[in-house]
Amino acid sequence: MVVQHYDSYETARQNAAKSDLVFPITTIKQNGTNHKIVGVPPDAPSELTRLSVSWRNATIPAPPSTGFRGTVSTATEQQFQTSTGKQVSVRVAPYKTDDSIFPHSWYVGTPDTVRSLGETNALLIQINKANEGGKLSQHGTISPSLFAYFLSGMQGVLRVLFAATVAASILILVVLYNITRMSVRDRLRSIIVIRSTGGTARRLIGVFALRAGLLALVGSVLGYAIGVIAIRAVVNIAIAAGMAISLDPTVTPSVARILLPMLSCVVGIGVLAGVLATWSTVMTPPSQLTQKHRGTSPAEKGQVPLLGVRIHPRLLSWRAVIPTTTTLTVFALLVILSGSLAGVLAPLATTSTGTVTEPGASYPMESRIESQYATALRDKGINASPEIIVAQVSDGNPYLARGANYTAFASVSDAKLVEGHPPQSSAQAVIGQDLAQTLNITTGDSILVGGSTSPAVTEVTIVGVYRAPGMLDDQLIIPLTTAHTLSTKPGVVHFIRTSGGSPNKFVDTQTAGSQSRKVVVSSVTAPNVTVVDQPTNVSFTVQNIGSSKRTHNVTASLGDARHHQSVTLQPGEETTIRTNLSVSQAGNYTLNVGRHSQPVQVYQRPPIVLPITPQQAPPGSQIAVSVQTITEKNVSGATVTIGSATAVTNEQGLALVQLPQTPGTYELTARKDGRTKTTQIRISPDASRRLFADIDVSPNTGSVYTKPEADIRIANPWGQPLTRDISLVTPLQTRNRSVTFPAYNMSTMPITLGASDSNSQIAPGEYTIKVVSNGTTIASDTYTVVGDERVRSTLAQNTQFSSGSGLGQAVELIFGNFRLLLVGMVALAGLTTIGSTTATFAQVVHARRRAIGIHRATGASQWQLLKILLGDVIRLSIPASILAILCALGIVYVMSFTEMLTIFGIQLSVTTDPFILVATGVGAFLLSCLSVSLAVLPFLMAEPTTLQSNSSNTSAPQER
Repeated sequence: MVVQHYDSYETARQNAAKSDLVFPITTIKQNGTNHKIVGVPPDAPSELTRLSVSWRNATIPAPPSTGFRGTVSTATEQQFQTSTGKQVSVRVAPYKTDDSIFPHSWYVGTPDTVRSLGETNALLIQINKANEGGKLSQHGTISPSLFAYFLSGMQGVLRVLFAATVAASILILVVLYNITRMSVRDRLRSIIVIRSTGGTARRLIGVFALRAGLLALVGSVLGYAIGVIAIRAVVNIAIAAGMAISLDPTVTPSVARILLPMLSCVVGIGVLAGVLATWSTVMTPPSQLTQKHRGTSPAEKGQVPLLGVRIHPRLLSWRAVIPTTTTLTVFALLVILSGSLAGVLAPLATTSTGTVTEPGASYPMESRIESQYATALRDKGINASPEIIVAQVSDGNPYLARGANYTAFASVSDAKLVEGHPPQSSAQAVIGQDLAQTLNITTGDSILVGGSTSPAVTEVTIVGVYRAPGMLDDQLIIPLTTAHTLSTKPGVVHFIRTSGGSPNKFVDTQTAGSQSRKVVVSSVTAPNVTVVDQPTNVSFTVQNIGSSKRTHNVTASLGDARHHQSVTLQPGEETTIRTNLSVSQAGNYTLNVGRHSQPVQVYQRPPIVLPITPQQAPPGSQIAVSVQTITEKNVSGATVTIGSATAVTNEQGLALVQLPQTPGTYELTARKDGRTKTTQIRISPDASRRLFADIDVSPNTGSVYTKPEADIRIANPWGQPLTRDISLVTPLQTRNRSVTFPAYNMSTMPITLGASDSNSQIAPGEYTIKVVSNGTTIASDTYTVVGDERVRSTLAQNTQFSSGSGLGQAVELIFGNFRLLLVGMVALAGLTTIGSTTATFAQVVHARRRAIGIHRATGASQWQLLKILLGDVIRLSIPASILAILCALGIVYVMSFTEMLTIFGIQLSVTTDPFILVATGVGAFLLSCLSVSLAVLPFLMAEPTTLQSNSSNTSAPQER
């Protein structure tokens, strides 16, 4: 689907086709926090079935007839403030399903309800229009976007390949021009004869153009054959060396559709080179051709040294600077582009960072690991950032969104905010400086973010701009909670990036210290209060987290009381041990079981408590008062008084008490054997009857694999039945029921905190378990999940570590070993430069072969001539190299300005590193020297008389 945002609902309706869906949206405030509300039309389908995937249905939530749907456990009235400042009270009902194309943090209502709240924007959703006619939509955000991301990114690659083809065409033009120019010079006498006897210039140009075109065709075919052999050799060498490489020279029909037009282009360039090389000679009258091609050396023109330094070349011509600059410009261009690519990709492969992924995942985005593993890494002093990659295509531009906590992301990325602040809610995001330029957005702007592999969409507001090295600067950082709605389920990420410490030793191997703790105590259940000489029930679970059978001694102690037990467990086995410990003196003690400890208060005589007592009640109502000890034992025979009313508790510790008729505040007192407990009750006509609840989680602290039990008691102390919507909120799910509680009723419900799936885990942290009655929390308790040895062991067993970043691994998967790629590009640039520059100097030397022959005939040695020519090359190459670097930089800046250097949403920054520029200049100079040596070698090896004979052909006609 393609999702577009419009500032006006009416405008969206005007631009919508019949099959499109339009959803009005607006923003309201609750307690100072902004919330989105989306209006679902009555004719909207309940599910976009063609977009649904196995892990998420593309559901469009149905709105209630009145009010909203939202993230509430039960229907309740809530207060909101509209954009105009008006206060409204709206009934909010819970979602009926977890699947939705919209975030659950958004409220859902009818279009009329949304529009009644003030100014509205709109979302226009087009189905199955992301790739019409083979072209990606240039408007809106695509979801799911993974395929579109790669398709759009490859279009950027093709743009760069087009630029490379243009550069190759320039080299071909230079080479064939020089070769044809030498051919024309060698056949000058024949050209003079043909032109003098009536031959047309058009026919001569056609002959040389055809010859140059055939040279281009034969050269391309031979070059392709050599290239295939070279690539296969490189692939075999790389595989033998264990490098990642994905080059494949196999010609498929789709490849042929690219190669054939390129071949036609090359042949056309060859024909053009033949025309240009022949034109000036053929169009000149025959009588002037001999004089035109005699030429003189710079020395013959009387040129003298300047300030004692010879500036002008002795044998070669200054005209060679132009073709030399052209060929060296292509070399410098490839080197600068390679340097820019290295600057982007190098941070991805640095050994100072690493990535923890799922073993066996073919690429990082396929990996699925628990985000809580990051806690275990941080416990070892390693910076860790759980992250999710969400590929995006917005208005035809591909880019990467990354789900991460910005603070953790910055700690492993060397990122620094240059504007704004980190995200403070799920609807906020920060953006890299380069991506902000690419998308032309800044702080305060909003952007739609679509699901990568899930049919979903959300909107975030840019609240900050950051700067980071390499391609990390070309990404949008959204909160993990937002990324979960677009990609993976909560608690699961693609990978964890690290920096600092030794994560490879921690993840890939088990340290000696952890080897000694293969058997651990994972959970302990015991009361926090007890009585002197009374047995205290203690139970604890022992687990073998190692890979072999082990025997372990476990000790439980409370004061002077101790219990020792030896357990033998198979790999992965666990057992629960129960024992009783008692203390003979009152006081504060600590229960120790293995590495677990908790405080225990020991009483001589347990005090009494009133666990279920309303703070306010209607006049004349009757309530059931429960009297218990602090150890939760019912107290019978206790006297309960309030005002003039008195009652005695029965065997269940309950007393029915008649409350006063007169409004006011009264003291309710319970007494038994000298123990007293007093509380206050306010009698008011406005008081409502509410339920009472209590939650007892055991144990209060555990690991991610502990499944604690929660005993929930809900009491109706009133003398009439009460019907309420009850919600039980746990870390993994919320359960909703409508229940009728009889008068004076106590309901007990034990539950396990966790899902039915045995692999479900709760990430480390502190969680609140709540009982909600008609939207009001009536009881809560906390449960703490800590990272323990089990977590660290599982981290070692269920993950793998590799240096570099997750995207660095993906780059190597797509492009192969990019170091090898860059070296190959520079080497190819050097070879092509040698070939083209050699052809350039060969043409120049060919024009001066008569002067070379004279020097040889008058006693100059081959070495002396070579030194003269090298001196000329130095004079020509220095300005040519400088001009080449300046031209290459100009071309790269133009490519950057036209976004030709933006690939997969990543800007290839123009490198201005002085080291690279100097190295490029030195390399260009050395290539020029090597090229002239290769070009002049045939002339130095030839006999002087041969050179004179060849050159004399231009001045004396000969019979054919």
